Amino acid sequence: MNRSIVLVILGLVAVLGVPLVMRPSAARARASAEQTLVVITPHVPQIRAEFAAAFDRWHRRKHGSGVSIDYRTPGGTSEIIRFLQSVYSAHAIRVLDEIRSQDPAALADPKLSIGDRFKPGSMDADIVFGGGSFDHGRLKDSANVAVWIKPWKERGVTDVQIGPLPKGADAAKLAGSREVTLPVSLDGTTIVVRVPVSAIEQGTSVVRAMKADAPVSARVDLSRVEREVQVSMSAPAGLDPGQLKQLIGDNVIGAQTIYDPDQYWIGVAFSSFGVVFNRDWLGKLQLGDPTSFDDMGLPEFVGLVALADPRLSGSITTSMDAILSAYGWEKGWRVLRSMCANTRYYTAASSKPPIDVSQGEAAIGLAIDFYGRGQAQSILRPGQDASESRVGYVDPPGVVYIDADPISVLRGAPHPELARRFIEFCLTDEGQALWQFHAKSDPRSGSNPKNDAGEPMGPDQYELRRMPVRRDFYRSNASFFIDKVEPFAVATSNKPAGWRSAIGPILGACAVDTADEQREAWRAIIAAERDAAFPREVVATMKEMFFSFPPHTTSKGETIRFSPETMKAIRDDWRDAKARQAAEVSYVRYFRKTYAQIVEISRTRTLPASQASQTAPGPGHSPAPSGR
Repeated sequence: MNRSIVLVILGLVAVLGVPLVMRPSAARARASAEQTLVVITPHVPQIRAEFAAAFDRWHRRKHGSGVSIDYRTPGGTSEIIRFLQSVYSAHAIRVLDEIRSQDPAALADPKLSIGDRFKPGSMDADIVFGGGSFDHGRLKDSANVAVWIKPWKERGVTDVQIGPLPKGADAAKLAGSREVTLPVSLDGTTIVVRVPVSAIEQGTSVVRAMKADAPVSARVDLSRVEREVQVSMSAPAGLDPGQLKQLIGDNVIGAQTIYDPDQYWIGVAFSSFGVVFNRDWLGKLQLGDPTSFDDMGLPEFVGLVALADPRLSGSITTSMDAILSAYGWEKGWRVLRSMCANTRYYTAASSKPPIDVSQGEAAIGLAIDFYGRGQAQSILRPGQDASESRVGYVDPPGVVYIDADPISVLRGAPHPELARRFIEFCLTDEGQALWQFHAKSDPRSGSNPKNDAGEPMGPDQYELRRMPVRRDFYRSNASFFIDKVEPFAVATSNKPAGWRSAIGPILGACAVDTADEQREAWRAIIAAERDAAFPREVVATMKEMFFSFPPHTTSKGETIRFSPETMKAIRDDWRDAKARQAAEVSYVRYFRKTYAQIVEISRTRTLPASQASQTAPGPGHSPAPSGR
């Protein structure tokens, strides 16, 4: 046979044979495991591999049987929530159809609940592992799985009592709607239902006659009436409350809780949102390591900041929300808009900025801690200390938002007891050590503390660089941590100010959708500030214009500006999709015009006569920032 053909065949055998010869330990564990835990997760492969191997060892030692983990990764946390919503909604409909066939009168029971009908094994997955407390709260919130059914499907036009009018509702406005959601009483039972106005025999006159203190009589086609039935996607974990309190201690970090008091979710690690930076770039710029979010707005970082689009990245929005809440409305928006003005680009994924910072494509960026530290870890030379990496990460003290990274047991899980054991394992010393100890493949792991079997604790291969959740673990094991972190000391105690919903629309309009114009105006301001001959009062006006807010036209036709006092009214307008879209278009136009004016002023070095009254500070305007 031709020698080159033989080499090709041998090469193919090698390529195809490697996966068989080098079969992953997780696959070998599955082959010998007696049980399988099905886990839905957004976690990276390194976390998945380490926890699967460690849990299997622990379970064999403690319970005498092996466990394999069947990971399901439909996407990020938002995609996971959407996937589960569809799965649980479909099963809820099947449950309600079953009730209709067995006991149709139960569908009109005011106390109708279907949670207990999600029997163990009715769902295909056991837990959701990873994500933030906000999303795990959505798993708990039954409003996220809401299906509509017809409780009186077989009934026709019937005399009922409808109302009273909900508190604060306008009867005339309701009468103009296609349908109304109101209490309906029939046969001594009252439930809240959705009624098409056309299903009311007397039509809109009944709705107009409604009062807030008593129902009215009406004839309604009950076959067209629907009620909402909700069910939570998660269920209480069932851990011993005393043991959980002993492990976690006070259920608080900064302004956040570590676990749900009803155990619908339990944090097993922490995530923070801070600053990732490239020390090579900082050296060129003659800057030290950053210590605060303010540093990202320094003029030295023009064109060198990496950011994810807050409209596409929930984690970055969370970080920006923490900045607003910590700094307050005026300074918070200046910090956010300054860092945006310094951007090189916006990406859809929060995992990209740390990679680009590592490669020198950017000097600094916002990042989730494990993305920042993980990237720093990936470029370390063998034996090199993490502090020597060219990539650094910092949690700005007192401002950084630290959130629990939880586990939720899913309602109807096939293996609820195994799911509970997995949470227990994650809270043991052995489970907590996986997040921060040196990997056993690293010579430095030789000093790692041992478990009750005399084996060194820590990950097998991958150093995960996450923050454990137990306070006592920091006190007893901090000297073995790769990162000298103390989340309980640096977490912000500032509660969310309630401005999160403004981040996407405002930064979308003033930064992402007008990026080139914003950068040009920002460079013009920096150049003017550095020019000693440039009139200072003109520079101040340019800044005032740059940090101003656009006018907003309310649904009532009133023109208001953005401020903490007007946010509620603006949010109410945004609930209408068309109104929100029109508003966002008007914001973009405002910023484009404003940035163009700033650039023109920088060229003439004078303020047009008409500009003085237009740029005078008003409601929602920010004062000129200092040091920018």
